[in-house]
Amino acid sequence: MIFSIDKEHKLAILLALFLFALRLVFVTFGPIDLAPDEAHYWEWSRYLDLSYYSKPPLVAWLNYLSTSVFGTTHLGVRFFSCLALSVLSLIAFFVAKNAAGARAGWYAFLLINLTPEFAAGGLMMTPDVPSLTCWALGLYMLTRVNFAEEDLPIKYFVLLGVVIGFAGLAKYTTALFYPILGLYLLFNAKRRVWLLKPHIYVSGVISLLMQIPVFYWNYKNDFIGLKHVMGQSGGSSDFSGLKSLGNFLGGQLGVLSPVTFVLLLCAWAAVTVLIFVRVRQKEITPKQKALEVLWYFSAPVFTVFVLKSTGAKVQPNWPVLSVYGGLILLAIWVAGMGMWWRRTFVAGLCLSLLITIVAHDTFLVRSALNYVGSGYEIPFKKDPLKPALGWRGLGQVISAQINPLLKEGERPLILTTRYQTASEMAFYVEGNPEVIYVNLGHRRQNQYDLWTWPNDIENRPVFYVRENGEIEPAIFNAFQACAHLGLAGSQRQGVLMRQANVYACYGYKGLERQMPARY
Repeated sequence: MIFSIDKEHKLAILLALFLFALRLVFVTFGPIDLAPDEAHYWEWSRYLDLSYYSKPPLVAWLNYLSTSVFGTTHLGVRFFSCLALSVLSLIAFFVAKNAAGARAGWYAFLLINLTPEFAAGGLMMTPDVPSLTCWALGLYMLTRVNFAEEDLPIKYFVLLGVVIGFAGLAKYTTALFYPILGLYLLFNAKRRVWLLKPHIYVSGVISLLMQIPVFYWNYKNDFIGLKHVMGQSGGSSDFSGLKSLGNFLGGQLGVLSPVTFVLLLCAWAAVTVLIFVRVRQKEITPKQKALEVLWYFSAPVFTVFVLKSTGAKVQPNWPVLSVYGGLILLAIWVAGMGMWWRRTFVAGLCLSLLITIVAHDTFLVRSALNYVGSGYEIPFKKDPLKPALGWRGLGQVISAQINPLLKEGERPLILTTRYQTASEMAFYVEGNPEVIYVNLGHRRQNQYDLWTWPNDIENRPVFYVRENGEIEPAIFNAFQACAHLGLAGSQRQGVLMRQANVYACYGYKGLERQMPARY
């Protein structure tokens, strides 16, 4: 039976719905602005397409749906991320409980809801959100299949193909699903027979067919998406192997919390031994089956990122697909261990809760330090939430600067030389104005490089916004005149979070749009 519901499941569903409602309130009234990439993905939704420069289209499509209902607001952008977090915690609960009982289920539920990478970082509406949600559904389906005994109808694998197909429409790394599934079937004699049946291949073909919009878009755009992915996969000269590895592992300590990360490594090691010992066993329990599925879809993938980090920069969130399965594996494993392990696990959850609370608003720490009179001030440049702070206030100040200069009915253009600034200004400047981005050749390509500029620039007011610097000569020379409107800033509790120089530019003469070779 693929799905089953009992009282424990119903309670988990109620709690997940309650947390969903709390998250909607937080993203509506909370202090966290859209992160630059998050704003950039929202910007995509204003120009719907079959795919985009760095990612497939699903995140833009979902943003379009949610903002059509809730408007251009934080709630509109983050509605689906809030929903996904509750779905992910429920899937984790279902997988762990079905495998090892209620304790394991609740451990998994708490891990997803308290671990900072999911509880705080998961609020950001990025391609990881739909990709991971569909990946998790695929994992759940696999844990409910007994490949050694059951001959499921092929329609089940059609459904699996659709689920993973949607994951592929969100992020390219979802392509790992079928190679991992192939290895999972290959390295077991009883499962290997499924490689000779059509079911898995039907699933794969369906997922592949769903990628036709992405393939076609890349074909029409010189396969720029593939070039971008390959560019990110290459090595980096900016990091030594040891330093890069240390940065990656340190990042995992932060996004997972130190205790949870160490326990996860222990669980992976223990289950690795269990898998090799289990080869000699005749009967496979549901717990063992779930642990093996979760291990294949987590430990090897995480190991790949560890190896990659020895030669290139790897962002802490990149292995999220493997970490999700790993946390469910940890919940199942630790639920069957002794009291010392479970107490350590609970201590890790408490630490995760503390980190997660701070990650929802780092100014709580500043307020606490001021309250006790410590005299210590946290530099804003070291604030982990720095990328998602200060944009709202900056947009309001810039709106106040440019609005008095606009005639009735005029449609301003915001010009920038950073795609992050462009997207944030499009969201936070009053009226969500059209933005244009120019790459002066020293940045890698992005989606703005592919979009055409409006053909009436010379007839529209243009405002140039630049963070951390004055107007660049190339921009100044592209207009007959540019007037400095002042330095716009955004503060909270006396802390300067964001600032930018703003210029009103007139008489557009022309500006060369360079297309750098960096992807």
